[in-house]
Amino acid sequence: MNRKRSNEGMYDGADLWLLNEAIDLCQAGQQFYAQATKGADDYNIKRIFGHMAEIRKGILNRLTALFKLVEPRYPQTIESIDTLRPSLSPFYAEAEKAIEQKRLAKAINVLVTAEQYVLNRLKLAAKRANSQQVTRQLAEGIASLQISCDSMKNLQFNESNQSP
Repeated sequence: MNRKRSNEGMYDGADLWLLNEAIDLCQAGQQFYAQATKGADDYNIKRIFGHMAEIRKGILNRLTALFKLVEPRYPQTIESIDTLRPSLSPFYAEAEKAIEQKRLAKAINVLVTAEQYVLNRLKLAAKRANSQQVTRQLAEGIASLQISCDSMKNLQFNESNQSP
């Protein structure tokens, strides 16, 4: 299936599905990182979690605005979109537990895995988008998330110094 991407102002119902999933993924992460920032003791963790929450918030603002622009054109699609509830909850629950137990290395490993999942879903959405504007917004978000994920991945913790 080799379709050309539509021009700037052209969207279709499929773009709504992609935007909705991307919004759900970013919203779940933004909520987790905003909450996790409050509970983190380590300065580097607090800084990175805060940055992840802010990046997600910015992506959410842009994607939500784009969704609202596309939404009125496809009311029948909107009615059939149920909230997708991304399967990130188990990752976030495990990371939260590890943070509470002061097992930061484990928490970071779990969160990096979750971020890779999010990045892969967003990359797939960008490939499937029909609108250049949707693709561009997703690509910008992907780039920002990738940089933050790499920062988190590069954190070094000595697990032996942490509680079991």
